[in-house]
Amino acid sequence: MPQDTKLKVVAHRTKQPMASVLSVWVCLLDMASQHNPRGSVVIDAEQIAVLQNLETEDVVKIINAFYEKNLLTPENRLTNWDKRQYTTSTDRMKKHRDTKKRDVTRSDVVKREKVEKQTDTEYREQNADSEVRSEGRSAEARVEAEKETNSDKKLQTHTEKREREREKQKIGGQATDQKQSENHGHNQILQQMLDIWNEEVQSKLTKGQKAILTPKRKEQMTYRWLEDFQQDMRAWRYYCEIIGASNFCLGKREGKEGKAWTIDLGWAIASSDNVARIMEGGFSGGNHPPKPPACDVPALQQPWDTVLAYLAQKHGKSCIRSWFAATIITRMLRYGDGAVVVIRCPNQFIQEWISQRYLADLNQRWMEVTVNDARVIRIELTVEG
Repeated sequence: MPQDTKLKVVAHRTKQPMASVLSVWVCLLDMASQHNPRGSVVIDAEQIAVLQNLETEDVVKIINAFYEKNLLTPENRLTNWDKRQYTTSTDRMKKHRDTKKRDVTRSDVVKREKVEKQTDTEYREQNADSEVRSEGRSAEARVEAEKETNSDKKLQTHTEKREREREKQKIGGQATDQKQSENHGHNQILQQMLDIWNEEVQSKLTKGQKAILTPKRKEQMTYRWLEDFQQDMRAWRYYCEIIGASNFCLGKREGKEGKAWTIDLGWAIASSDNVARIMEGGFSGGNHPPKPPACDVPALQQPWDTVLAYLAQKHGKSCIRSWFAATIITRMLRYGDGAVVVIRCPNQFIQEWISQRYLADLNQRWMEVTVNDARVIRIELTVEG
């Protein structure tokens, strides 16, 4: 570990002693070992600083460098953690038994060599009975070792058989529950997609009337969700926003044949080709609305969308999209009694604009939509590069 190239780079970048970098890294390894599931960490920079007698700001610098060198993932999991572990408990037990058998064998060899070195005839004659007894004990030891080995093998086989039977019963019992849970979760996703369509598009086509999901539409929407939108609800919402911003799709502009055309949900989800035509700008003249701000931390995606919806309602959707479109949530750090969310801005001008006009609302709303250990107590704005 003291020769690890990445850790040396972290020390160089942060201008911290190698000893400090190593102590912080060891703390993270220890946290990951005790965490459930193992390998992930809940980072508390202040706690690490107190334990290692370091400054909190220095610990934050080191942890940020760990992210940059891919020693930590955005989900706060140690990279390549699984490669450092035993494969199964069976492997550990096998290693223990092999060591035990080797110890018994070495003991017998030592006894025999000791007897062979006693070349004095008179001594051997006087201790003939003792040697016989010694050989008898060695033979008994070998027999006992073989019995123990056979017993261990039988016990291991029986245990593995019972574990396989339990696993089969468990899988069989969970299959129905899992299937029901998956169906329920899938229906919730389709309903959420339908709600977004009604909000962004249908409300502009037929006020007071909402689109519905027929069996055929459910099947088509499932294909689009898996194949075209990669199970990303933000991508689906952006697709609906493009349609809702297109006068041609809403029937407000005539096409080449001189007739107005109005889109519907069935056409929008009928095929991947239709999705591509919308996304390419063929129905909006390429004038797409700004994309939603990005988020590299999956656990923060939902609360971030909630915060953005609040800001859009208070300050206007177009205004928020304009200033936040190029921002990215890069990470979340534990700090004291809460968490700090880091938002990266494309340049200093946007950073200062957001700080002056929206930072107070950001801090307040983040605190309201997060709870417990993940409660966000502060937003930190940084500049790209």
